[in-house]
Amino acid sequence: MICMNTRDIAPVQVKELKYGGRSFEVKGTLVKWLIHKNRGGDEYQHNHALRQFTVAPNGDIPMHNHKYTEIVYVLSGKGLCSALSKDGKTETSEIGPGDFIYTYTFEPHAIVNLSDTEPLVFLCCVECVDDKENCLPVVAC
Repeated sequence: MICMNTRDIAPVQVKELKYGGRSFEVKGTLVKWLIHKNRGGDEYQHNHALRQFTVAPNGDIPMHNHKYTEIVYVLSGKGLCSALSKDGKTETSEIGPGDFIYTYTFEPHAIVNLSDTEPLVFLCCVECVDDKENCLPVVAC
């Protein structure tokens, strides 16, 4: 069993992400890798990773996509989640504590903190795919 506290995990600044062959700046975002491929021994299958994101006031994670599915659960703060539907339309939803988001493989999505004063904090569970390299702390979004 792995039993830890989030305060014992060092946050890492997320600086950029790639989408559509271009790099985009990620503003005011920290990630803590709670569960990842290297935490625990071989007895753990590492089919998922769990991360905690803190997006500073007016910070944002720009539109991006990835090969794995993702589940987000909002702990605190207020934000706006956007996604591009398969027909190319942008869908947006305000999010707050208790809300959750599920994105499918390669679904373009973004999150913005709507507050000028409070951070947006959420948990993000991702599916580990292929060689499971996306479930190592070097990958952020």
